[in-house]
Amino acid sequence: MRLFFSKILNFFYLATNAWRAVWSEIWHNRTGRWLIMTDLFLLLLSWSLSIAMVKLGGEGLLILHYNIHFGIDLIGSANSIYWLPTGATIAFLVNSFILPVQYNNNRQLKMTILGGSLAVLFFINLALSGLLLINFR
Repeated sequence: MRLFFSKILNFFYLATNAWRAVWSEIWHNRTGRWLIMTDLFLLLLSWSLSIAMVKLGGEGLLILHYNIHFGIDLIGSANSIYWLPTGATIAFLVNSFILPVQYNNNRQLKMTILGGSLAVLFFINLALSGLLLINFR
């Protein structure tokens, strides 16, 4: 039992060191630093937009999806809007935990992973700002 517990602690220790080394390497790169700062800014912006829509919507219903061809597709409670920033947060966390797995690979792959989370965050913020305009214009 002690050996099993020791192996688990060793795994977490090595994983933490790999994660810290990868993020330190990315942070010292100018492009990596720019990607991290932009990702965090867009993540905070998505949560701010969602909170603002819930505050403005109150207890009423909000338009959650609008299609150009058919019009309003989905109407729901104001709290359902929190699914978008939750998905963005999960995507950012998954991409940040994928980075230590790619530790031995080149820097370009790491920047591509961060760029992927930037694209997800950009499109989620675009969707949230569109919903804000549709609901409260």
